Amino acid sequence: MVWINRIIPPVLVLLVQFLLVDFLSINMIRPDFVVIYVFYFSLMFGRTPGIIMGFSIGLLSDFTGVGSHFGLAPLTLSITAYLTGYLNGKYERLLPYVFHLFWIGIIGFHFFMVTYVRFQTVLVGDIMEFGIKWVLSFGYTMIFFLIIQFFYPVREASRAEIN
Repeated sequence: MVWINRIIPPVLVLLVQFLLVDFLSINMIRPDFVVIYVFYFSLMFGRTPGIIMGFSIGLLSDFTGVGSHFGLAPLTLSITAYLTGYLNGKYERLLPYVFHLFWIGIIGFHFFMVTYVRFQTVLVGDIMEFGIKWVLSFGYTMIFFLIIQFFYPVREASRAEIN
């Protein structure tokens, strides 16, 4: 039963990402539902399971054609899961604004890495346009992230006790 709970949600997230990314794409800027799932997974279960999930779901997304550069998704999702693993159970130990700045910074760093690889020619030509693409891709996903916050806040996921 535990394996079913660990396999069905990532498959559903990949399916949503695969089906909705073309409809929600605006000028090559698209939301990333997979990073939201990996973030919550790593926040609830810790660093090692998060890295394994991030790498696995990133590899699956590259195989299905959701990713734009092969190998980018497993790398960035694994790094995001690793950094998020530090926040596992730390909501009570950190000041709330520090905790929230950390997780927003982790998501921002994820999008910086993805934007750097996808738009590196833009970076060479016009650094301001590169910054705009980074902020827009980060902000577009954060809109969906904040919608999920209404249903399952990050502070609740950080305090989750999973056996």
